[in-house]
Amino acid sequence: MRSNERKSKGNREVYLVAVGDSGTQTRWTEYAWAVASVGAATAVSMGLENMLPLGNLSLIFLTSVLWVATRTGIRPALFTAVLSFLTYNYFFTEPRLTFHMADTDELLTVVLFLVIAVTGGNLAGSLRDKVQLLRASNELIDAHLRFTRRLASAPDIRSVRSEAAEALYAQLEIPIIIVQRSPDNGDLEVVNRGGAAQPLNEAAYSAIERAMQNIQSSGAFSDTLNSLPWRFEPIEADGEVYAVLGLWVDDMTPEYYRGLAISVYVHQLGLAWFRTQLAANLSASRVAEETERLRSALLSSISHDLRTPLASMIGSASTLKSMSSRLSEEDRESLLDSVLGEGERLDRYIRNLLDMTKLGHGTLKIERDWIALTDMLSSALRRTRNLMAKVRVERNVADDLPLLFVHPALIEQALVNVLENAAKFAPDASTLSIRAQKVADELLIAISDEGPGIPEDQRDQVFDMFFTGGEGDRGPHGSGLGLAICHGMVAAHGGRIRALPGPNNRGATIEIALPLIESPEQENNPESSE
Repeated sequence: MRSNERKSKGNREVYLVAVGDSGTQTRWTEYAWAVASVGAATAVSMGLENMLPLGNLSLIFLTSVLWVATRTGIRPALFTAVLSFLTYNYFFTEPRLTFHMADTDELLTVVLFLVIAVTGGNLAGSLRDKVQLLRASNELIDAHLRFTRRLASAPDIRSVRSEAAEALYAQLEIPIIIVQRSPDNGDLEVVNRGGAAQPLNEAAYSAIERAMQNIQSSGAFSDTLNSLPWRFEPIEADGEVYAVLGLWVDDMTPEYYRGLAISVYVHQLGLAWFRTQLAANLSASRVAEETERLRSALLSSISHDLRTPLASMIGSASTLKSMSSRLSEEDRESLLDSVLGEGERLDRYIRNLLDMTKLGHGTLKIERDWIALTDMLSSALRRTRNLMAKVRVERNVADDLPLLFVHPALIEQALVNVLENAAKFAPDASTLSIRAQKVADELLIAISDEGPGIPEDQRDQVFDMFFTGGEGDRGPHGSGLGLAICHGMVAAHGGRIRALPGPNNRGATIEIALPLIESPEQENNPESSE
């Protein structure tokens, strides 16, 4: 026989389902309702007996049986049916005020009434029990879903613990603790609390230890130290115990605790813990792998980009020293140009490395000043005039562009890096175009070449350190630091940089967007800006 019991605790109602003898679980008030309903049916029947046939009066008592069945349960409904049968026989069948019946027709009516009342009451009570079970099941499912959603949004283990303690305390309204081993000394310590709980004693810590070792519940309602007011549930997944969930159950019964379905909460908590730990391990692995990749790329880049110009410089200098008297003036000038060019190349590479180090450690200082783009661009072109000798530079920059509030040296260096990168890829005698225009509250600078271009799937990667389009640092395209430094310098000013196809889908375009701020001159002379 199944029965339902609804217990209230604070503002919370929990439906418990028990199997076995339900007589001890049915409240006597339900039988009082049964007696009251039969009494009301009797009063109504007495008032209507002169207007209705005897058989119709039985329907009034049948209504009271169904009413009790829908409000209480099966047993009170059966009690109501029997009581209605006796009352109906005693007050309304001849001879009255006795349980004897002289008329055979009345006997059949009373017997049929009893059968219908018992059957209807039993069906109505069963239906009510099923509705209560369904309602209780839905409430538990909703509670578990809310708990799971809160855990799913937690990004790390610390957040998982905090969300679990807060959510369980909010839903169960009982003190909650999460106990974990200290990573320093291995001692048990309470890492999260939900509500105010009594401090743990020696027996409680012993129960926690057993829960961890045996991966089994301990404390109240268990086979281990069941006299404690705490119930300890191990939080585990994939055979590994992460911590122990403690619940203060001092004022609960075993049936009430089982009705809370704590095992589902613990299982979800274990899965969330496993998920965040796995994500943390994967993240650490990715960081280690990326660090190793960058370290290898840096060593490879340094080994080549430092040794190549040094070897060229040493070779040219040694030739000048040993064969100076036998060299023509033109050969000596050529060797000196080689030494100077490789020295400048080496200087640019070391400067790029230093700039990237500053960007990586956040030590690059942004000392802003007002400056015209044309001034920085002219300076950048002067610094790259040797590389630009093989191409034709086409400038399309208006003289009346707004001033930029930037760190002039950094933005100039970014322009130098983009120009150098474009010159390396540009074919001889091709056109390298520089365009600048004001768009909304930004100044757009576009530098285009007529080289092989950048594949669409690599346009974001070109701003990564040491990315050289697959040819590595041993190709003519350099070490893969120039555009990465540009990205860092432009981003430090609140701007953005991106790679685009060149004009007419020929070559590549690097576009730099820098935010425009109203200059003090414009603020003092608003009419001049109109």
